[in-house]
Amino acid sequence: MDSVRTTYIHKDIEPFYVGGASATISSNGEILATPLNEDVIVTNLYTNEILHKIEGDGELITNIVITPDGTKLAILSQSQQLRIFDVNQGEIIKSFKLPSPCYISTADITSSLFAFGGSDGVITVWDIEGGYVTHSLKGHGTTVCSLAFYGELNSTEWKLASGDIMGTVKIWDLVKRKCIVTSNEHNSAVRGVGFSEGGEYFMTGGRDDIAIIYNTKNYKPINTYSINEQIECGGFLTLRNNKEYFYTAGAENILKVWNIHTGNLVAQSKTPFKTNEELVIIDTIKLDNDDIILIVSDQTLIHLNLQDTYDIEPGMELPIAKRIAGNHGIIADIRYVGPNFDLIALATNSPALRIVDTTKPLELKLYEGHKDLLNALDVSTNGKWIATASKDNEAILWKWDEEEEEFGLYARFQGHAGSVSAIALSRSDESPKFLITGSTDFTIKKWKIPSQANTIVKTSDYTRRAHEKDINSIDISPNDEYFASASFDKLGKIWNTESGETIGVLKGHKRGLWDINFYKFDKLIVTASGDKTVKVWSLNDFTCLKTFEGHTNSVQRVKFFNRNSPQLLSTGADGLVKLWDYKSGETIKTFDNHDNRIWSIDIKEDGAEFVTADADGKISQWEDNTEEEIRQKEQNQKLKVEQEQSLSNYINSKDWPNAFLLALTLDHSMRLYNVLRSCIETNDDPSSTIGSKVLESTIISLSDEQLIRLFTKVRDWNVNFKYFEISQKLISVVISNIEDEKLAEIKGLMKIIDSIIPYSERHFTRIDDLIEQSYILDYAVEQMNKSIA
Repeated sequence: MDSVRTTYIHKDIEPFYVGGASATISSNGEILATPLNEDVIVTNLYTNEILHKIEGDGELITNIVITPDGTKLAILSQSQQLRIFDVNQGEIIKSFKLPSPCYISTADITSSLFAFGGSDGVITVWDIEGGYVTHSLKGHGTTVCSLAFYGELNSTEWKLASGDIMGTVKIWDLVKRKCIVTSNEHNSAVRGVGFSEGGEYFMTGGRDDIAIIYNTKNYKPINTYSINEQIECGGFLTLRNNKEYFYTAGAENILKVWNIHTGNLVAQSKTPFKTNEELVIIDTIKLDNDDIILIVSDQTLIHLNLQDTYDIEPGMELPIAKRIAGNHGIIADIRYVGPNFDLIALATNSPALRIVDTTKPLELKLYEGHKDLLNALDVSTNGKWIATASKDNEAILWKWDEEEEEFGLYARFQGHAGSVSAIALSRSDESPKFLITGSTDFTIKKWKIPSQANTIVKTSDYTRRAHEKDINSIDISPNDEYFASASFDKLGKIWNTESGETIGVLKGHKRGLWDINFYKFDKLIVTASGDKTVKVWSLNDFTCLKTFEGHTNSVQRVKFFNRNSPQLLSTGADGLVKLWDYKSGETIKTFDNHDNRIWSIDIKEDGAEFVTADADGKISQWEDNTEEEIRQKEQNQKLKVEQEQSLSNYINSKDWPNAFLLALTLDHSMRLYNVLRSCIETNDDPSSTIGSKVLESTIISLSDEQLIRLFTKVRDWNVNFKYFEISQKLISVVISNIEDEKLAEIKGLMKIIDSIIPYSERHFTRIDDLIEQSYILDYAVEQMNKSIA
């Protein structure tokens, strides 16, 4: 087999949660529904499978809510349209126009009712099974921003609580169909309302930083607590020991659990590392087992494990069961990591390092340490060390913990005066001995890896003024003898690692360089530039050996691979991935799988696999399929030879039906034409238009798909007067034996027939002209004969 890899197959990890509306989850934690701008994605969290993609109505989603049993989903958009989606059937079962856009909704515990809070202050209660409005509750003078049911159907305790953006709270008795309580204790939007499990307490939480506990006997405030943050959601929590607490979440991105009677903070979720990123918990969902899902403003979901908690000890940190990434935003860099390289590390427009297990693509692990977004990352040759470069002017080294089976922060490197924009770890040993960083301060630094963990390194081995503009990429040679840098100043540079001195300059690009990469198996290095080209350079004399052109926009990343026959993979701002053969200088394949700029690529097992990621957060995993493609081509060729022989045998034996069907299957226009012509010329059955009644029967019994294929050929033949006669004979056979109604029902057939008619008319006109001319000729001959006589 040729050593050049020629084709790849891929699978994708795509964003499934984009937009400001909250996500919604069934009460058992299995079915998740998320807005994707104007569409909605329904996912099974147990299997990590996307079940449905529900197309929108052209307007952004304002809110969605799923019933606790996970069977019905209410979808609301800016168009004021309410659509009810049946999750099991996979279809919209009801549509209804609401009086105003709705930004908040809820479902009751029995999965019987939805409630929608309108921006006009009207609350609409919807009977799910019946598909109609049961209540239209008016009383709020402004946008409703919180809702909560309490009770069961046909119960006198069937209530609905609501809060609005002006601080008003109302309790509605749905049996009596009226408001029974109005409270104005808050002076700002009330974003959290809820009833305790036994119905003894009611709570409200607002953006005025206040949480209030009420006694439901008279709905008088029992306690008012200062929470010291804007509250976006809240509710009650009952543990296995039957102790009740209330919880709040909001601006600090922390779920806090409070003592109902004292207002003391008794437990909370993990305090996020302080960064420049402002994240807010926009909603919480309590599951049947008392686990709580936090929905964060960056479209991540945090699953807190409380089902195993018997009691809460003061100061307790609530354990995280898992995190789910609705999207990864702009992915600036990507690497295969882990002892088996089966994990993917992401540098995104977020300060946290993200790790994704490709077997559980919806889940992620976050490693906090940087204070600003990540620019770049690199990984050691054994996959157990990750280096990250950040806009916070620091680099961090992370080490794999064998016992915990996750990465932990090992060391910080501080000293750059600007954003760290490029980074690389040493290559010659499995555990790195040093790292090189590049910065927007135009310098490069070499750092020694400390022997002790949790070290802050502030002194580098050396610092060099490297370029006149930002440094975008650094790579280190396989033996650590050299490293290379690429900059916006249009230059690539080769450096001696030990001395930090420049030994070569790569000059020739017309615009800034985005990437640079050594070929592991020869003295070659490749660069990618904003001038839309890829250039390969000699490390012997630093001359350009080849220039690869084909991208229509900046080339963002390029990687060398393939020990046996050098190849390149490049990605661009045009959203294309190109596979190049270095020896021929030609493009082998262009993969058009991304819709946006591809910032990152990494290669595994010398090209057996690679991964790409773009500015939309879409990740594509590619697997070499060259051997399978070659086998398939060989099988197809063998089958083709066998079919050609069979066709020849059928024609020789005058088995016209089988010859016709095989030629039609081969989808070769002239083979099919020759079969028909041979049958007509043989004329075994003069009573048949095409020389064989058996063949006519075969044509009449063709499937819809086969008729479409046949008429496509007829259309093509009919264009040429040379083939016109046989095409008309076929048309005659079909139209004479198949009812017009049946032909009209075949999707796409009438369009093909319409395109046949003009040429048929032209051919018949030409025949009429020839006949008319023949009459004139006959007349002339007759007159000549008379003259001679």
